[in-house]
Formats: sequence, structure tokens, C-alpha cells
Amino acid sequence: MTKGAGMIHPNMATLLGVVCTDAAVEPAALQSILKYSVNRSFNSISIDGDTSTNDTIAVLANGAAGGETVRAPSGSEASADYQALQSVFTDFTQELSQLVVRDGEGATKFVTVRVRNSPDYESARLIASTIARSPLVKTALYGKDANWGRILCAVGYTQGVRDGTVVPERTSVSFRPVDGSPILKLLVNGEPETVDEERASAILQNEDLEIEVDLGGGEKGAAGCGGEDAVYWFCDFSHEYVTINGDYRT
Repeated sequence: MTKGAGMIHPNMATLLGVVCTDAAVEPAALQSILKYSVNRSFNSISIDGDTSTNDTIAVLANGAAGGETVRAPSGSEASADYQALQSVFTDFTQELSQLVVRDGEGATKFVTVRVRNSPDYESARLIASTIARSPLVKTALYGKDANWGRILCAVGYTQGVRDGTVVPERTSVSFRPVDGSPILKLLVNGEPETVDEERASAILQNEDLEIEVDLGGGEKGAAGCGGEDAVYWFCDFSHEYVTINGDYRT
């Protein structure tokens, strides 16, 4: 179970969560799995970009399921049981954290931003986080505006990325509809596309949307890119969000 509706941005912010399992797993393995999964779930969501000191994700395991105890990896080797538990745990924490975004204060959209073909994971994650936190991106999505310029701007001002990560001539931005229909390309290799405004409007009418930012020009490993991907989940900024927090009194 987890709670959180506002003041949500890594590291977790005003968010509390408890996960319980009957798996037989040693504390060191459980801590390692928790850290891995939280970085890819609760530390990959944003409501409004604000944080606080009140944040906890705890996991409890009682071993009631029996079986062989899952142990932490020895060196670089991880057992099949460890990998299986880590995979299930990560899927579960991602589901919980996405529900937090869907319940965000005043949210009308659930947005996935996927940054692809980065030289390293951390740079991709920083870019995804910056897009998710941008008020101009969030308000454009609320206004159903396919404003790729705001997305590209956030990519460009991201701090801390590895040199050479963002090259305009290799950067592409697209909307990927959740219904499985073809992607809507907004920017390809640094060049604006002629956007079908009617289709863009139809895509943005949906509650769910995926933004794809490809740093390698759409080609895996292009121009030295290592093909690392990162995902963030966030919501839009609405009039309702301003009303909720404007009316709030301590």
C-alpha cells in the first residue's frame, strides 16, 4: 500500500509505502532489491516537482512461503531466484507508484516519458526527470498542445548529463499513442515535422500519453550512443491543482 497525492518528486517526497512478502529472503538481498526497484518506480515519478522530508518505503518479509532463502548476489553473479524476485518486486512497485501519479492533485493526464539511446542510464534518467518537472511541458499537455519545443527545451537545460549526450542533429521527439496506432513524429534528427494537428489533438484528448525522446536520432547505437533508456511517469498541471493548493491553509 502507498499514499501520496501532492509534493511528489524524487527522492519520494511526501510519500509513504509498505510492501509485504512471504518470500524467504535475507535482509541484504531484500535491501538490494528494494533499492533497485525504488529507483525505477517511486524515484521515477513526479506530480508537481516539490519534495519534503517525509518519505518512507519499507518492505517486510516473513519467509512463510518457505523454500530456499534468496540471498544477495555474490560478486556480479545473481541467482535465478534473486533475479525473479527483483523482477516481480520492480513490476509491483512500478504499478503502485503509477497509481500515485494517477491520483495526483488535479491530474487529468497520466504521462510516460521515455528517453532512449542515451550514452548512460543516469543521463537518460536526468533528462526524463527534467521533462517531468517542467511546468511548461505540464501545462501544454493540460492544454492539449503538441508543443515539442517545450519538451526539447527541457532536454537542453538538463543539468548533470554526460558531455555529448544531447546533440541537436540526433535528437527526435514523438508522441506514442497508447492505443497502439503509429507514433506521431514531432521532431526528427533536430528537424521539425509537419504535424497533423487534427491527429495530435485526438491523441491529446486521451488520459494516457507517452512521450518518446530519442537521443540517437532513432537509431540504436547511432553516433556512439550506448542505447541506455530511462522512464519517468508524471501528470499535467491543471486549474484544479492551483485551486487545491491555493485554497490550502496551514
